Amino acid sequence: MSLISWNCRGLGNLTAIRVLADLVRTKRPSVIFLIETFVDKHRIDDIRVQLGFDCAFTIDAVGHSGGLALLWSNTVELKVVSYSLNYVDTEVRMDVGSPCWRFTGYYGYPERHRRREAWQLLRSLSARSTLPWLVMGDYNDLLDQFEKLGRAPHPGWLINGFREAVADCGLQDVPFGGHQFTWVKSRGTSRMMEEKLDRILASESWLDLFEGARAQSLPTLYSDHLPLVLTPVALPRVRKRARFCFDNMWLREEACREIVAHSWNRTVGLDTLDRVEVCARDIS
Repeated sequence: MSLISWNCRGLGNLTAIRVLADLVRTKRPSVIFLIETFVDKHRIDDIRVQLGFDCAFTIDAVGHSGGLALLWSNTVELKVVSYSLNYVDTEVRMDVGSPCWRFTGYYGYPERHRRREAWQLLRSLSARSTLPWLVMGDYNDLLDQFEKLGRAPHPGWLINGFREAVADCGLQDVPFGGHQFTWVKSRGTSRMMEEKLDRILASESWLDLFEGARAQSLPTLYSDHLPLVLTPVALPRVRKRARFCFDNMWLREEACREIVAHSWNRTVGLDTLDRVEVCARDIS
């Protein structure tokens, strides 16, 4: 299973659909979250059929701006829990019997004067569930000054505000491979600017669940944003052996004395630490 998040900047023309179809064909995502689709649910349903997905959930564009879409296949169990013009919140189960976790596709307000609303929205979403949580999307925010190239530095109050919101939500920034500046403006000119507006955030419980998760940005020239793809991988859990502790009260038990004596006699010649380990196993 893999998930893709992409601010596609419009799905109203054939070029956009071809680029999206290539993305789906090469990465084979089970879930794809699309931002700024600029289209309505009827167009999204046509695209769903073209791409071979089983289900779709759409937030229609308002005029010629916005619009969110979530497409997924029946290979995953997914339920939409809540939504708005800025997010789609879901519960996901990868297969029968596997743990349930939460995926939120997120689109932060692009207007700078609404940043505080965006941070409060994240906090509000955080309080709604205790499930392991994964959030992917376009945040329109930066966590550090080095996440921007070109022009004036990013205002410190915006960086600090976003950092505090992420920390308050118990989320961590998930690193990804590929180009780190996911948004570009004025490409190829002296006024070119790049920023890491798209990212993946996850709770500690989600990261514990999928310790082997891998993520990367994908090159594309269609949109001014790069898609992000994430593959949740749960590493095999190695059961740790409990530390052996000897209880002095056992010395009162004749049977315990006999076990220790027998174990010690049969390991004559071994290293002392090895003899102790064998003795501990025998007592256990």
